[in-house]
Amino acid sequence: MNRRKTRRTFQPRFFLFLALSVALVVGIVLLSSAAVDYFEERKKQSELNLPVSASASPEAGSQDGTPGQTSAVARKQRLSMDAKYPVTGSEKDGLESAVRVNNEDKIRDAAPREMGLALINKDAYTDMTGVITFGSGPYRDSFAFGTATVTLKSMQITWQAIVGKLGEYAGTSWTGQPLLVKWKPEVLPTLGVSDVYKNTEDFIEVIYPSADGNIYFFDLLSGGQTRQPIPVGISLFGTASLDPEGRPMLYVGAGLMKKNARGTEVSYYYAINLISNKVEYEFGGRDYFAYRNKWNAFDSSPLIINDTLIQPSEGGVIYFVTLRTKYDPEKGTISITPGDRVKYRYTGTNYNANDNAGKRWYGFESSPAVFRNYLFINDNGGHLQCIDTDTLKLLYAVDLGGDTDASPVLEEDGAAGTLYVYTASQTNVQASDLPAGWGYATMKKINALTGQVVWSKDRISYVGNGSYKSGCRATPHVGRGNISNLLICAFSGAGIPVVDESGAVSSYTYGGRLVAFDKADGTVVWSIETDGSADYVSSPLVVYTDRGDGYLIACDRSGKVNLYDAATGGMALCSSLDLGGRIDSTPAAFGNYFVVGTTGKGADGTETSPKIYCIKVE
Repeated sequence: MNRRKTRRTFQPRFFLFLALSVALVVGIVLLSSAAVDYFEERKKQSELNLPVSASASPEAGSQDGTPGQTSAVARKQRLSMDAKYPVTGSEKDGLESAVRVNNEDKIRDAAPREMGLALINKDAYTDMTGVITFGSGPYRDSFAFGTATVTLKSMQITWQAIVGKLGEYAGTSWTGQPLLVKWKPEVLPTLGVSDVYKNTEDFIEVIYPSADGNIYFFDLLSGGQTRQPIPVGISLFGTASLDPEGRPMLYVGAGLMKKNARGTEVSYYYAINLISNKVEYEFGGRDYFAYRNKWNAFDSSPLIINDTLIQPSEGGVIYFVTLRTKYDPEKGTISITPGDRVKYRYTGTNYNANDNAGKRWYGFESSPAVFRNYLFINDNGGHLQCIDTDTLKLLYAVDLGGDTDASPVLEEDGAAGTLYVYTASQTNVQASDLPAGWGYATMKKINALTGQVVWSKDRISYVGNGSYKSGCRATPHVGRGNISNLLICAFSGAGIPVVDESGAVSSYTYGGRLVAFDKADGTVVWSIETDGSADYVSSPLVVYTDRGDGYLIACDRSGKVNLYDAATGGMALCSSLDLGGRIDSTPAAFGNYFVVGTTGKGADGTETSPKIYCIKVE
């Protein structure tokens, strides 16, 4: 029997169904694989609260408390935008500026060329994971990376390491903030770390210069030494900075002067090669362009923008040095070949080369803050200076009321379409309306684009004996999340009133103070007072949860570390630790962990063992 062959005809709907089925199966496989990768990475990173994306660069909480992320692609797109933004302020309060290139005879009124140092915003500075300079970046507005999970509201020491002494200085000093960095996978194999860490992509490296003349390196979680200490041979007081492009080069300055081979007192800034673990280059010496050239130490933490080092000095000069960095990750080499040193200096009415009573003196100890093509810095004579980074011309200056070592902190206000800068001064002048030995430290909120003071608040502080100035040496914290209305300041030598039987203030006693000001008008929201041994030069650290709840970590000179609910301050002391040694340094946090060092002095001034501590917030 003959069967007739039948040709089966497939309808278009069949092919559509087949394509959708294949796509669905492939999607499920890919999604499953991605889910496995996701949860594996979350498992590794859970203790540090890292973002899942290795290229993401979250803040410690945005204005509304939601952590933000910035991809490298978005960062490059922003860098290609026009970075100009109008500053209309022009009042210079008697200050004048000048520029010199290298040691040439010619003194200029501006840079010889456009410097090309503009930033769109703080996210354009780096896409590195961690805290890589003082205050994290160009706004100097956070000492923490990522967010913390806070449930028990307690703290525990996870590890500690003993450091040494050099001359009369030991441990870590002011500002003394450590750096905490998770190196990029392509950089890690080139680093001069021990083999175990070359094969550990998730480790966070703690980098901590010390007053004993060494730079120390630790694993944040275990406390193990990631590499041997690098000896520099001079006390390092300030905070180092890493190359923001992720290249393994570290920059740190000497806190003291030393004699060179000719017997001249000099001070240097050092570029440290983190592949060879050796000093790659020294900047500095004695600069006769500086009005205060007999003291030229470097306490400021620099910024590196467009491969140009921006480094202020205590001599009153800001150095702009093209580094010409060459990094070859395949060969495992890095070097710099610095070009011209373009130098900015200033002078003004009643300025003096030394700290004389009633006079202002030259120098920068604060770290520079940068917004677009404008640099903001506080000087030792008590002025906030706004400098155009294209021309290196002084645009305006604001009198801050006294020597200001604390760094300016920047805050963008998108709703108002403006930028604010917050400053806090020390106390070095006797006030005519106060008892002998007492003066005022001044907090200011300034419109950074106009130079106009939004509000100014004075706090009574001890004038000091000339060797130590009280007031606000700590850099303020501009709140975010649930404390977005607060500016938190820490004071040393705060005047605590003594009230007589009639209710009048009869005198003041010396103590410490934490104060939260309302950012809108400067009124005090809360204040915490301590005794004289527990004052503050360490800057307040605030860690934020995923919800934006802020927790304040305050380290004082009696050796105490206190954890507060930042919204309510003294009404909510959550936990306290006693480290047994004076704390002058500012802590830095990565997720739930923070690191801080002690000075080698006890609360009573006697010697103690200087240490570096890692503490976990739980």
